[in-house]
Amino acid sequence: MKILVIDDDPDITSLYKATLEGHEGFEVETFNDPRRDLSNFKPHYYGISIIDVRMPGMDGFELYNELRKLDPIIKVCFITGYEVNYRALQSIFPELDQECYISKSITMRELKEHVNYLLRDL
Repeated sequence: MKILVIDDDPDITSLYKATLEGHEGFEVETFNDPRRDLSNFKPHYYGISIIDVRMPGMDGFELYNELRKLDPIIKVCFITGYEVNYRALQSIFPELDQECYISKSITMRELKEHVNYLLRDL
């Protein structure tokens, strides 16, 4: 299963890549610049994309909108170190459910479990 991780912090993307690739054969591609990801994005390639909410130049929601133009069925899970007001976000992105938000305080064990849960139907 292919997973895309986009976060402006290289330490985060490296940690998530190492964690997920060492688990059940996931293949993880990482990017630290959302604009670069757009130019390298492969539609219909990833089982899930994990995208940081706050990044310089283009936030995660803007990136999500651009990725949806390239791949209308992309499965995205937002990750953030900030408190998420789910109801406000649901009004903007009604197709996303609450399980698609991850706090950066997540343990690596919880991250693996969460990704497995999100990919259960693929």
